[in-house]
Amino acid sequence: MTERTDDVETRSEDETEHEERVYSPDGGVVASTPAASTPTEAVQQPTIGEDPSQEDLDPRTKRARNEEMDVSLLQKGGIYEVQSESGNIYEVDIASKTCTCPDFTKRNPSGGCKHLRRADLEIREGNAPRPDGRLPETTDVVEQLATEIRELDREIEECEERRQKLEATVAVIEEFSIQ
Repeated sequence: MTERTDDVETRSEDETEHEERVYSPDGGVVASTPAASTPTEAVQQPTIGEDPSQEDLDPRTKRARNEEMDVSLLQKGGIYEVQSESGNIYEVDIASKTCTCPDFTKRNPSGGCKHLRRADLEIREGNAPRPDGRLPETTDVVEQLATEIRELDREIEECEERRQKLEATVAVIEEFSIQ
């Protein structure tokens, strides 16, 4: 009797892993390795910087965007330290696209782990120094703050208009109320 090989899909909390299992003639598993090409690798995931809707993001990218993480440049050349929400600290190398976390070292996910994706996001948004050690351009920060101020001014105007309408309504009600 010959060995049988199957492509097996396993699911963890938020991820689907594909592996190839080789079975012995008696049905036991002889070997289990990540599949060379998986269905998810064929699907082009959007990069973290494109800001697609949350439904379009894979679970690692969602966690990279939503979890509390601190990213700091550890060494010029693109070595960053990422402290995850759990308090663990991992070393991310942006240039070689690697991370010291268990997810990356055990699974080597396409697109990288959440720590690698978060470091990329922080660099692109100007919240962390670039790999060459330079800080983001201050004009970008000033422009971002100016945009935020304009948005707050617009919100204040909308609130003032709503207040005026409510005050007018109260005045009409008070005028026609029997006291």
